[in-house]
Formats: sequence, C-alpha cells, structure tokens
Amino acid sequence: MNGQARSWSASPILPNCIICGAPKAGTSALHLWLSDHPEVLGTSEKETYFFVDPGTHMHRPQIHISNGYEGFSRYVPADEIGDQKILIESTPSYIYYQTAIDTIPQLPTSPRCIFVLREPAQQIYSLFSYFKNNWSWIPSSMGFADFLTAIRIPPDPGVFKGNELAANALANARYVDFLLRWRERIGNERMLVIAYEELRDHPVETAAAVARWLGIDSTFFANYTFPRDNETYMPRSGTLQRVNVSLREKLPKGKLYRLARGLYRRLNTRKPSGATSLEQQIMADLAMEYAEPNARLRREFQLALDGWS
Repeated sequence: MNGQARSWSASPILPNCIICGAPKAGTSALHLWLSDHPEVLGTSEKETYFFVDPGTHMHRPQIHISNGYEGFSRYVPADEIGDQKILIESTPSYIYYQTAIDTIPQLPTSPRCIFVLREPAQQIYSLFSYFKNNWSWIPSSMGFADFLTAIRIPPDPGVFKGNELAANALANARYVDFLLRWRERIGNERMLVIAYEELRDHPVETAAAVARWLGIDSTFFANYTFPRDNETYMPRSGTLQRVNVSLREKLPKGKLYRLARGLYRRLNTRKPSGATSLEQQIMADLAMEYAEPNARLRREFQLALDGWS
C-alpha cells in the first residue's frame, strides 16, 4: 500500500482496514495501538457495528450498511483527518456475521481484514467473565460450569437477554469454520490471522509485522508503550455498575466519554481474582474439545498456536 492514494478518502468514506475478530482476543488493544500510529486514523468508536446482522444484540438500525454507505462517516473523526493511509474500524464479532462476509469484501475500499484468535477455552472463559462483570448479559449468579451447561443445548433466547455471542460461544470458538468462509471471499492477500498470545507476549514484533502488512512504518512501535484496553474487571458496587450499564450505550463516544469511563473504572472497579482451581480444570477439559478444529486451523493458516490443544 506504500505510495498509493488513500482508498478511504473518496466519498463515501469507508474503512480500508477492519479488525473482524475475534471477541476477547486483544482486538481493543490492537485497535488502540494502530490508531496511535501517525499513518492510521481510527474510528471514533472502536466497534461501529456497521456490518453486523440485523436482529443481533449490537444492531443499530439507523446506522447500518443496509441503509447505504453514507452512515459510516458518522464514525470518522473529521477533526483528526490528515494524510493517513489507513482508516481502521474494529468490530470483532464480524467474523461470525453473514452481513459482514457478504458486504465487506465488496466495499470500494477493498479493505484488508485482521483476525486475532485466542485459545478457545480461554476465550470462552474471558467472554463469560466480560459479559457477566463488565455488562449484565449473563446473570451475576451464574457460574462458569452452569454457563457451559446452558449453552451446550440451545438456550432460551431470554437467558442472555438476546446476546447471541454468549449463546453461541462454543461454536464460535471453532474459528477455522468461519475463517475458511472469509478466505473464500477475500483471499489470502487481504487476510491476516494472528494469535492473541503473540500479541500479548511479543507486542513489538507482532505490531511491527501488522504495520509492514499494512504498508506503514513499522519502526513506530520500537519505542511504543503498548497500553491495554477493554480489560475485564470486577465492579465494587453492583448498584453503580447497573447505572453504568444503563447509561453508557446512550452517551456519545469521544474524549469526554473516555474520561468518564476512566474515572468510573478507577472508582468502582478492581481486577478480577482470576479463575478458581475448579474453573481452571473445566477450561483444561474444554480445551481438549477443540483439538480437531485447532489442528485444521494450524494447517490451513500456517499458525504455530503455541500452548493450544
């Protein structure tokens, strides 16, 4: 992409790089790191949900691809537009949605798509903890074992308040089933698959490799601080957390929102205590269920996946 005109600068404005998956696999951190790069412009909201399936829990009917391309410009911070080569958007559930796979490959910007994957059992546990603690999609009284029992059979739609990512967590962790469909549509050249564990353990090298793939200066990350983002937390006060959940989706995203979010997290959150010994054993058993799809994932996409079953 070096030396090319910005493919996103013409009307309508659309991204030319999208982080499409997977949830709870470090996509928020990667989006932040790339957005800090001088050659990259990040959307005002990391997850725009612009290409999600209608009827899903993240669908915003008024700002959606079904209404045409023009609505996406709402998520582009006009006061930050410069000569950036990349406009990036990151909604990690796109990996699963038919609307995304039908529309993203056909965008006039020919976006490149990044998929970050996490060891399945760890990803499912993180998703469970996040939806239970940071949000209220999963009942606060439900343990991890009970959650797995509930999703092994088709759960009642009301159990997780219509959150299909929680209900489909087991099938969604079979990443290869979804990635093969994406590869059929966009090909290897426009698709980058990386492991969360590489992002976590080798951020400098991994971010630099992503930058080279995008055709931007990889040396930017040599002295970068690599902040974390969107980590799971435990609320100190359940009452304040319920108020937080009810209000935050109604507030406009931007600098003031981020400041308020930071203040709230300092006042009413703490780091989770981590998985209990029983939960760790449950995860170990769960991990073995993914040996076959993980083997196909390694083979199809030439991934090392160290530490995976």
